[in-house]
Amino acid sequence: MQGFLRSATVGAAAMVGFIGTAGAADLYGGAPGMKDYGSRPALAMPASWYLRLDTAYAMHDAPVMVSQGIDEFVSTGIEDTWTIGGGVGRYFTPSLRGDVTVDYRFDTDVHGRNAAAATFPGTHRFGLESTVVLANLYYDFNRGGWFNPYVGAGLGTVYHQVNAGTTQTGGIVKGSDDWHVAGALNAGFTVALHDRLSLDAGYRFLYLGETKAGGTTDGVNTEGGPSVEDIHGHEFRLGLRYDIR
Repeated sequence: MQGFLRSATVGAAAMVGFIGTAGAADLYGGAPGMKDYGSRPALAMPASWYLRLDTAYAMHDAPVMVSQGIDEFVSTGIEDTWTIGGGVGRYFTPSLRGDVTVDYRFDTDVHGRNAAAATFPGTHRFGLESTVVLANLYYDFNRGGWFNPYVGAGLGTVYHQVNAGTTQTGGIVKGSDDWHVAGALNAGFTVALHDRLSLDAGYRFLYLGETKAGGTTDGVNTEGGPSVEDIHGHEFRLGLRYDIR
């Protein structure tokens, strides 16, 4: 959680400065001093709602992994994965919008090496897949133009599913599932493809909390499963957004 708070503080400071610069912008004209990228064709009635469909390539920081609450793993990692999702959003003002999104993160490999003196020494490997539900807010800097930069933040929850794995010494890591708080910081841009359809590209920092495997056993010895803490994702996202009245 501390890692997320540090990243969130830096991101929030940057967002506040960026939004402050745009505070004097007119409703559709973008931030002061910003190049006029032109306006997209106007709708007969301005859109109030939108639908979105997204995919992303996700990388991860090395997590903290602990067994029995005392044995900390080394050489930890979560492999890259892909995500797919969608959502429904609403335009609140010409610059402010929000949406609720659901993203499924495909199964990926989690690994870490335990100390030689541990009950199950050596490398542990198991799978992790997750479903993330977020409520998001965004600030659009040039919504009326064909090119529209934005920043945003989200808060919600994540459902983690740990899939069974193995230890280097022949033990079995059991699966489990749990929920945790999730949060996000976003930056990106949209490009108008049509009066209602936009291409959305951007980066999202994602805090995914923690999870824990169901237990570890080799048929003789048994202990609680390793926990995976401070899960951070870095997503490079691409999607489509369709405006509806």
